[in-house]
Amino acid sequence: MRYLLDGLLKDLEKHMVLLSGPRQCGKTTLAKELLASRFQGDYLNWDQPKDRKRILQQDWDESGQLLVLDEIHKKKAWKNFIKGVFDTRPKNLRMLVTGSARLELFQKSGDSMFGRFRAWRLHPFCLAEDPLNLSPAERLSRQLERGAFPFPYLAENEDEAQRWRNQRWNLLLREDLRDLESIKNLQELELMAELLKNYAAGLLSYSNLAEDAEIGPKTVKAWVNALERLYLVFRIPPYSSTLKRSLSKTPKIYFMDSGDIRERGMGERLENLVALNLLKRVHFLEDAFGERMGLGYIRDREKREVDFIITRNRRPVALIEVKTSRQAADSSLLYFKERLGVEHVIQLDAETQQKAVTKAGVRHCSVPHFFSRPLGDRAFWE
Repeated sequence: MRYLLDGLLKDLEKHMVLLSGPRQCGKTTLAKELLASRFQGDYLNWDQPKDRKRILQQDWDESGQLLVLDEIHKKKAWKNFIKGVFDTRPKNLRMLVTGSARLELFQKSGDSMFGRFRAWRLHPFCLAEDPLNLSPAERLSRQLERGAFPFPYLAENEDEAQRWRNQRWNLLLREDLRDLESIKNLQELELMAELLKNYAAGLLSYSNLAEDAEIGPKTVKAWVNALERLYLVFRIPPYSSTLKRSLSKTPKIYFMDSGDIRERGMGERLENLVALNLLKRVHFLEDAFGERMGLGYIRDREKREVDFIITRNRRPVALIEVKTSRQAADSSLLYFKERLGVEHVIQLDAETQQKAVTKAGVRHCSVPHFFSRPLGDRAFWE
């Protein structure tokens, strides 16, 4: 979470800062560290009855330097509430709003909050961060098995990690979702969420998932949207290009916690982990520098597919394919390299002991090595 600290502090001087991200990824820890080490002020959590009363009465220290409102998005009409607080606050009082739902949706709503806030997205650990000083092979293995959320990653054993994972899963589906969505049959939703794991790192067919879960396709899509808003899963879209035969409109689905799909095959788990690392970097470039980044995949009628394509200002800058072992360049990677004229073409693998090599314009690289560059590197794919 230190990777976004400098930008967050700078934005707090002039704007309300919205910090969103999955539950248990470190938002509350970061906010309390700011209050302990840099600012005097109040931390108020909407989930706590005592804090909720203080929020409703606007009972906080107006002479303080920082006001943190956590999980405030669960309050009815929360956008108008925080807008009013921000506009009438003493000028010395900074505002940090944190939450486990997608607060950055403000940016797409045309809301009158425009100009008043800056949005940041906090992710769990990535392969560039190593709090345990592990080797590249150990780091990769640990994130594949336990995921990258702080508690399970740092836990003494897998049993503790699994207990945490079960609690998080239940909290998201039975409490957070209930607070934000009008979903009556939680048992059906829980079943769908479990079945969704079978689609991880693959194409998400709403009709097939609906058939598996025995519910309607429209309901499935609405529920997947809700799970994405709560950072349980995320989707990446197909790349839209001028290629005549690049026609796929189906998104691919990934889980924010790699530990949730630890029973899947090595190929799916590795691709999911790569997706998480790419998403974190793309989000950071957008939030920190205002880059217009995109993360997608590409697939045509002949089922030629490349796992990931990175765009900047809607232009493709990198193609990335993921393999479990080092092998010859994938034929689809070579095909789209020529068709799109992309300069940076990478094939990643889990062979952590091998150095990167370039053959026929394709860079073959281990996953930990590729993601070892600093998060602030604005062209990390080069």
